[in-house]
Amino acid sequence: MLRIFILSTFIALTYGINLDFLLANGPTHISSTNSYFIPYGDPKSNLTMKLLQVDPYTGLWVNILRGPPGAVLGTHRHYDQVYGYTLKGAWGYREHPEWLSRAGDVVHETPGSVHTLFIDDNHGETETLFFVWGALEYLDEHGKTKEIEDWRSILQKYVDYGQKNDLPIVDLTYPKEKVEDVHFHSHDKIDL
Repeated sequence: MLRIFILSTFIALTYGINLDFLLANGPTHISSTNSYFIPYGDPKSNLTMKLLQVDPYTGLWVNILRGPPGAVLGTHRHYDQVYGYTLKGAWGYREHPEWLSRAGDVVHETPGSVHTLFIDDNHGETETLFFVWGALEYLDEHGKTKEIEDWRSILQKYVDYGQKNDLPIVDLTYPKEKVEDVHFHSHDKIDL
């Protein structure tokens, strides 16, 4: 395990790392009170989502998904990775009945994974903080594409909902401009 860590560190230091967040003009604070929950997914599921941030340069979109017991988010495929941190309640994937994510748990979804998210019936309202990179491809019962969701489309849904309901529209994009990548180069050889 140590050898893998050393090798991955060597590769990262030798070939460069994108550290845009280190070059920003200080920390970015986006208050969760500046956003609001909008309907998300099938209206019958009563799922809502609060969009917190979108990054047009990495494709990241950060949100809180909220739903009542029994709610289901349609079957979807991830084009990139996702991290979910369960804030309250419990949820899982129909395709993975061996686990249930409860408050305090972290879930990592790999690129290419396909699953159907459900809110567990026995744990009350559920909220999960998701960090989503790339797109989600929603699939019908035959595996055909119904919709593709990415940072652009979810930001547009947020704007449309705000305009329709006379709510303030806050710019949730960060960073505002692309920052040049930082490259670190090691001049020492690492013997593995």
